[in-house]
Amino acid sequence: MKRVLCIDDIAENLFTIKALFDSYHNDKYEILTAQSGKDALEILLTKKVDIILLDVMMPELDGYETAKLIQKNKKTANIPIIFVTAKKDNDTITNCYVAGGADYLSKPYNEQELFMRVAFHLKLKDDEKKLIYEKKLAQDILNLQDNMIAVTDGNKPIVANQALFDFFKVKDLDEFIEKFGCICQNFLKDEHYFNLDKIDKGSFWIDVLIGRLESRECSVMMMDLSKLKPRSFAIKAKKIDDNYLISFTDITSITIESNEYKHDAFHDNLTQIYNRNKLNAIIPQFLNNIGTSYDKFSFILFDIDHFKQVNDIYGHLAGDSVLKQLSQIVKSHIRDNDIFARWGGEEFVILLPNIDADKAKDISEYLRGIIEVENFEVVGNITCSFGVSEYKVGDTQEKLMKKADDALYKAKENGRNQVVCQ
Repeated sequence: MKRVLCIDDIAENLFTIKALFDSYHNDKYEILTAQSGKDALEILLTKKVDIILLDVMMPELDGYETAKLIQKNKKTANIPIIFVTAKKDNDTITNCYVAGGADYLSKPYNEQELFMRVAFHLKLKDDEKKLIYEKKLAQDILNLQDNMIAVTDGNKPIVANQALFDFFKVKDLDEFIEKFGCICQNFLKDEHYFNLDKIDKGSFWIDVLIGRLESRECSVMMMDLSKLKPRSFAIKAKKIDDNYLISFTDITSITIESNEYKHDAFHDNLTQIYNRNKLNAIIPQFLNNIGTSYDKFSFILFDIDHFKQVNDIYGHLAGDSVLKQLSQIVKSHIRDNDIFARWGGEEFVILLPNIDADKAKDISEYLRGIIEVENFEVVGNITCSFGVSEYKVGDTQEKLMKKADDALYKAKENGRNQVVCQ
């Protein structure tokens, strides 16, 4: 049974309207009455009301003021208000809606019209509640999914689940849009994964993706911001009216298992750190993601001083032992997300995300000092020279490496066993 609150300062009007409801719909409605705005507010604070019939002309608090107070209270703000008044001028009608009224009914009113208006607004309220419930239920279902899910118009997400917010470290959809825009802008550029570089000019990325999914599976790579490492996702998409439902299932572990077969292609067989192939693959990713995944990064190039003499005096097996021991020393003194690789021969490279040149120079000095005092089997002590460069806007891979190489050359020219920052 729905509860109707009738507010009118004239007792006869309240008696009449209550009698009408009792006569025709006593099984549908419970009628509450109040002869002032103040009395009505007291009732609303203690009883649940589904709809309000409100007179305009009342002493102390008129209908407009009463409606505004009802609208201000979170508990009562969503109760539909139908103004009932003998005044029919345009200003009165306008003021009724401005004050928050859902509808307007003039006196004397037609009984059936009154009942129809009440029934309409109660149904509308029920439909809104049902819609809110269904929307919450849908969001709860989405949030239960481990894979990331979003509904997008192709330019920005409209709905997304908690898994997506957690991955991108945002609290809600608005923060995601502010920081990342369209989800497609977070696809890392890699020849083995779907990304915007594979979209022809004038084509819509989501339509291209759906087209590809019709004939084969598709995957994307996105940066895990907590670890600054890329993760792989199997992607599915479907068009729904003018929008698109898209889901991302983390397949990083499967990809890692597959990539074990590629280990030799991206790791140096002797030292078991990354090799030049890996660097050539990952440096473009660093360049493409500057400003999103990280704000800056630096490049360290170093090599072993007089390494040829080590091989000539102690033999290549001793030289190999030095390379392996040096690699383990450096690897144990840098961060997990730093990229450490053997560039070739006795040359090594370290990529440092979120590190500027000054900090990179300090790190190089620290490594140089550790290496200098380390005792290497057979050989004893060795030294290394370091060249440091920091990414600047517009730098290409070649320019970045040349700056580090020039710095390394100066370090050797100045006497070796030192750090030079270019």
